[in-house]
Amino acid sequence: MSHQAHSSHQLNSSISLKSPRVIVAGVLFLAALLSSFAFAALSDRSSAYWVVSHPVAAGSLLTSGDLELIDASLVGNRDLYMAEDLSPIGSTTTRYIAGGEFVATSAVTEDLQEFDAEQVPLNISASDIPATIEIGEPISIYWVPEPQDNQNLSTPELLLTGIFLRSIDRKSSNFGNGLAITVSVDNSQVQRLLAGTSNGRLVIVKSNG
Repeated sequence: MSHQAHSSHQLNSSISLKSPRVIVAGVLFLAALLSSFAFAALSDRSSAYWVVSHPVAAGSLLTSGDLELIDASLVGNRDLYMAEDLSPIGSTTTRYIAGGEFVATSAVTEDLQEFDAEQVPLNISASDIPATIEIGEPISIYWVPEPQDNQNLSTPELLLTGIFLRSIDRKSSNFGNGLAITVSVDNSQVQRLLAGTSNGRLVIVKSNG
């Protein structure tokens, strides 16, 4: 009797291990385990991507001093940004890029005619530009004419809007010469901007408030 019971137990165990439910459960367990390993491997896989080291205005020619490489895992978005083998050095920015931002392939171009901009130097009074303004920010420029007499107030005129601050030298104001700035302007607007410097003064306003 004991031998028959032992044989019956082995037979039942063998049948239960070969049952469809057990096999399906085992396959699903292995599939889940492999998927978790594959996901972890993809998450840990990082590549070097280009980022800008400081704010860059639209129309800027990117140099090695503007860029750095950072290892990152951009699963699902890797085609939208420039990896190490796609150097943006020598390209022109088509929009403002914030400091630390990954360089998107859509944010640069090698066709200079696509973004026809000129870099125009200006001398601005320290009181006529926001103290917190940063390079690369969109700005508007107002022209304030000199008053004809003490009785009449000058009416400011909007010269340009939607342009970008390319550089600013705050040290120059220490010598009483105002601030030396450079703005990125479409070449069709250069003449209008320079005309505003002949009389009166220019006031810089942050477009984003």
